[in-house]
Formats: sequence, C-alpha cells, structure tokens
Amino acid sequence: MSSVNRFIQFNNETVNARRMIQLEHLARALSRAPYLTLTVRKLMEFRPKEGAISMSYFWQHREPDIVQNGQLSDLYLLTAGFWSHFDLPSWDRYKKEVEHFPLKEFALQLALSAEEFRLSNLIRQERPGTDKAFTVREDVYTTYHEQQMSVNFNKGFISDSLFNYLYIALRKGSQATALTGDYPDYYQRVLAKWEFIYDAKSTADCCKICLEILYVLEEESTKDLTHTFMTLHENLMEPAFETKGQHEIDQQNSDNQTAKESIEEMFRSWHRESEKQAGPHLEFDLSKGNKGKTDNGRFEEGEDSNEIQSEGVGFSNSNKKSKQDATIDGSAEKKYSKQSGKRFGDEHQFVTIEEKRIDLQEVSSMKSKISTIRAEQKPFVKAFTKEMRKRIDQKLESKRTNLSKGRLMPNLTSLLTEQRPKPFYKKNNPSLPLDAVFGLLVDSSASMIDKMEDTKKAVLLFHDVLRDLGIRHDIVSYYEDAYEASELNQPNTFLFCHQVEDGLKDHAAEVLSLEAHEDNRDGLAIRWMAERLQKRSEKHKFLLLFSDGEPSAYGYAANGIIDTAEAVIEIEKKGIHMLHLYLSAEQPVEEQMQLFQMMFGPRTATARNVDEFTTQTLRLLRRMLYLVVK
Repeated sequence: MSSVNRFIQFNNETVNARRMIQLEHLARALSRAPYLTLTVRKLMEFRPKEGAISMSYFWQHREPDIVQNGQLSDLYLLTAGFWSHFDLPSWDRYKKEVEHFPLKEFALQLALSAEEFRLSNLIRQERPGTDKAFTVREDVYTTYHEQQMSVNFNKGFISDSLFNYLYIALRKGSQATALTGDYPDYYQRVLAKWEFIYDAKSTADCCKICLEILYVLEEESTKDLTHTFMTLHENLMEPAFETKGQHEIDQQNSDNQTAKESIEEMFRSWHRESEKQAGPHLEFDLSKGNKGKTDNGRFEEGEDSNEIQSEGVGFSNSNKKSKQDATIDGSAEKKYSKQSGKRFGDEHQFVTIEEKRIDLQEVSSMKSKISTIRAEQKPFVKAFTKEMRKRIDQKLESKRTNLSKGRLMPNLTSLLTEQRPKPFYKKNNPSLPLDAVFGLLVDSSASMIDKMEDTKKAVLLFHDVLRDLGIRHDIVSYYEDAYEASELNQPNTFLFCHQVEDGLKDHAAEVLSLEAHEDNRDGLAIRWMAERLQKRSEKHKFLLLFSDGEPSAYGYAANGIIDTAEAVIEIEKKGIHMLHLYLSAEQPVEEQMQLFQMMFGPRTATARNVDEFTTQTLRLLRRMLYLVVK
C-alpha cells in the first residue's frame, strides 16, 4: 500500500469517494442502466465499451456550489439528454457529409454544442429541478468562452474563436452582436444561420444548420480547431466483436444487425456482448486450461504403481466445504486458492484468493515477549472487562416492582397504605452471553512495516479483551502479492491468526507472527470478512480494520478509494458495524484525515502510540459492546 505522504507527487488530488458514489447512483437511476460506472476525465465522454460515462474535470478547483451544480449538469446532459434523445443515425449521416471538409473537427464539435443547448432546454422542461444546475453551467462556461474568444483570435486560432463566439451567442442572444466589432464580417453571416438552433427539434435539425454554416465558411477559413471543446463523439461506435475463432461469424452477424437509434441502445448492446463473452463457452480453440505438468502431448495407460504428479480440485459445494475444514492447530493444513469472480465486485474479478493459517515465527523469546506485552496491557484489559461484566450483572439483577401480577414482594406494607396496592414483582430474564461476533482485519502491506510492532500489540489487546468476555472473533491478515500480480491474475492471501471456530483459545504467538508484505485491496478484504460474518448466527456483528491509509494494488490505485467506500456502505446496509483503526507515530495530516473521512466516514480512531490508541479504541469498543449489553 502506497503512503499518502509521497516524496514527489505531481497530482496530489484525492477523489471524493462518497460524492462519486452518490453521483454514480444518480446516473444509474436517470439512465435506468444499473451497470453504468462514472469517472472523471478532461471532458465529458461516453465509453460504451467499458460501460462508463465521464464527467468533465473542468469543474474542479472552484467554489463548492459551482462544483456540485457543474457536475450535476454534466450528469443530466449525459444520462437524461444525450443518453436517449441523441439520434445516432442522423449523426452518422452528418459525419459522412462533413468528412471531406477542411473544418471537419469544427463541424463535429459545433453540432455537439448545438445539441447540448437543445438538450439542456429539453431537460429543463421535463425536470424543472435541474434549472439551477444548468444556470450555473451556462454562467461559468459563458465566462470561459468570453475569455478565450479574444485570446484565440489574437493567436490566429480563428476557428476556435468562432466556436467561442457561437457558444456565447446562443446564451446571450442579441447581446452577442456587440462582440463582433473587431472580428471578420462572416461572423455575422454565420450568426444569422446559427440562430435557427433556437427552433431545432431534433439532432437532424441541428446537423442541418451546422452543415449550412460549414458551406458559408468553406471559402472563408480552412484551418480547423486547435483546441478540443467537446469529445462526446469520439467513442460512439458499434460493438466490434473480435473473439478468437468466431471472427468471421461475428462479422456476418454484425452486418445483419440494425443500426442503433440512441446511445442507450449502443451501451446496452455493448453490455450484452461483454456479458456473453464473460460467460462460459464451448470453444474449438483452447485458449487456457488448468495449471499442471504436460508431457509434450504424450500419454500412457494408467497403472496403480504410477506416482501422482499433480492433482486438481473442482468447485462443487462438497469440495468447497472440504477445503474450508481447517485443522485445529493449523498443522498439516493445506493452503488452497479460488477465483473470486465478481462475487466481491467488478474491481476484483481476476483476484485469486488464498486462505491459510499463519506460519508461526520460531523465536526463542516469544513467550517472554508475550508476557511483557500482556503485563503492560493488563490494567486496560482488566478495567474494561470489569466494566462490561458490571453492566451485564446490572442487567441480570434488575427487577420490575409494583406490578399487578408476578412474585409476591417480601415487604407487604403497601397492602395497608395504598388504596390499590401492587405487591408483586418480576425478575428480568437472565442475561445470555454477549451475542456478538468480531472480525479483525490487519493490513499487511509494505507501508505497515514501521507500524507493525505497535499494531500487533493493539491486536493482541483486542484478542485478550474479547477472550475474557467470551466473544468469538476472527483475526486475519491480508495482502496482495505484487510480484506475481498480472492483468488476469491478482493473488491475494488471507492469513488466519485466530478463527471463530477456535473459540476462546489463546493465539498470542500467531498475532505476534504478523509481518508486512506488499500491496493491499481494502475493498476486497472488507467484503470478504463481511461474507464470513454474515454466515454467523450472532445478532451483532462488528468489523475492525487496522490500516494506515489508502489502498494500492495491481490496477486498483485509481478506483481503490471509491471501491473501499462502496464496500463500507454495503456492509453497513447488511447491519455490520465498521471501525477503522489507524496507528502511527506521526500525527495524520489533514489530507489523510479527509481520505479516512471519505472511505470510512466518522468511524476512524487515530493515535500516535499504543497507550493513546488503547484509550481511544477501548472507548469505541465500549460504545459498540454497549449496544450488545443493552
């Protein structure tokens, strides 16, 4: 896991994960496409092959109100405008007509600008609540184009300057005429045709007007746009199916397919094909197989005396169960791997999960080290368990008095002193053991190497507290093998220090055997532990994550923060209480605290040493267990 405090960081920006998740959910709702994903790029984009849409980076580093409304306006245009109201056949005809013009890029981006204006008004009519977002959008973009208009003209970028002018003209109307004083005369001739955009009712109408403008400019300007203002058109293409062994069949099928009428249909077409290609197939060309030894194609008849050189295990329920049955002490236990697929999210579909017991470190002073740590932490453990047991005893001994029925009270004076005596009482039901289960996750990435000793002490503290209270719990270390990770395989390992099946056994030596490794996938680890907790019958479930910052793994750095935030939201909906614990000798900087806030919300405890960490975490643990006792 990469540290937040980087030595040289040219782009030191962090994605607002929770904001992105909210916007992505809104995009899916407006487009009625649950598979849609949302990203931020230089300009608005459609990327049907990835099933993604992109908001513009243009809105970053502005006032919060402008950022919010600007991003919303992008989202409205993409999902409520272009998504279903942009006519692809008309657009394809227009592209063919402008292909031979020297101002081809100007023609394409001008038509998209006209469509943006038409669709903005259409969305405002259908959804009046979007008016504020579009008003902010037009104010900011109009100011931007006014600044760029003269700059581009002075630099000799005439087409760029004309594009700026036409954008302003649609928003300012007659006021834009005063801007053409120092500009060529043909600006006015172009404006006369451009004003017909106000009456445009379809994509075809906008394209027709832009084509007429192109004929006016044919003899006036030959230099195309220097800057890029619109990129919505760059990825609007039909699916091209290039699966090995079926290229010719797919080519014939694609010739028979009808042209898509809208961007929505194009996205759904891409989504269907990607789902097909992701599913099981009968292929004549062998592209991949099981790992094992080969004998250069030779084979021989099997005999009882032959030595077993390799073995394979299937994925039936019985095999899964047999693989999950671990030995009590961890000895003679085989490790096993399984492909996660999309069970833990699209970001982890090529992850291979390996679950095994941690290997004990052979250190002669292990017992004395454990004794020393426990002697230091004994006052905290004793005080905490004493307080929790006191709460349990109070609940056990409390009783309700002055009842109309129940057990007769020893003191019956109320029969003489009260007109309507209630001399009965009832004891509360005996308190059951704490009905809770805990899952402790320890980030074992490389960046934890300087914090691992203190982290092990904190984990051992929790282990002792939970054992004293009779609460079952998991203690698991997780990491990704950065050296073996590839595009199609990212091996992740989960090391058990203590399992719920172990009951109240002492595994202090296993906890102190924790080591730092390479990378980490926090979102995967959170979902994996949540899946284990969901299988338990306890009423209250808690997940504690010991980690020092943002996730980092193969192909995971860009979306790791958002994926982790999504995982936290998902497990909260399942009724699992989450707590993030950060232990470091250095005080976390503001950037790190903002990062924790985005990923974990307010559920983060930070400390600079074990004593401070113990105080904070026990306070939070007290609050958690109070829910169980209550």
